[in-house]
Amino acid sequence: MAYPDELLESANSPVQVIPETPANLRRAVSSAYYALFHLLIGEACNDWSRPEQRVRLARKFEHPRMRDASKHCVDKYKNAASGSAESHLFAVAHAFFQLQEKRHTADYDLSKTFLYTEVALDIYLAQDAFEGWSKIRDEQISHDYLFSLLFKDKS
Repeated sequence: MAYPDELLESANSPVQVIPETPANLRRAVSSAYYALFHLLIGEACNDWSRPEQRVRLARKFEHPRMRDASKHCVDKYKNAASGSAESHLFAVAHAFFQLQEKRHTADYDLSKTFLYTEVALDIYLAQDAFEGWSKIRDEQISHDYLFSLLFKDKS
């Protein structure tokens, strides 16, 4: 499995390169998204009781399903009390949703110009999501969210 912390560190590196090149800025946005993407997949797979199947399970996660689950979570917890598990989960899901859109733009829309300040905010968004996740990773609400990233709730 990927190393989310290293991907996040990698996202920070290009924006410190002078001069900032369009390729480095785009790569930083993409790395910030993939850091969070792999953090969440890794957390979900660690819940799987059969270690030998975790790598195969990780390959089952799909970007659209994860986006939809995160958007649902954002809508559900947008008014959560500050500091609550729900507010931290809102921040993680919001970061995932936003970063996925920005990654898509960075990777596929060459007409978009990325500014250093925008990219730095995107990286901060990912870092904040990592910190928020560390506060709630053992909460039931977080495990429900991880489950929703792979499976659509039919109820």
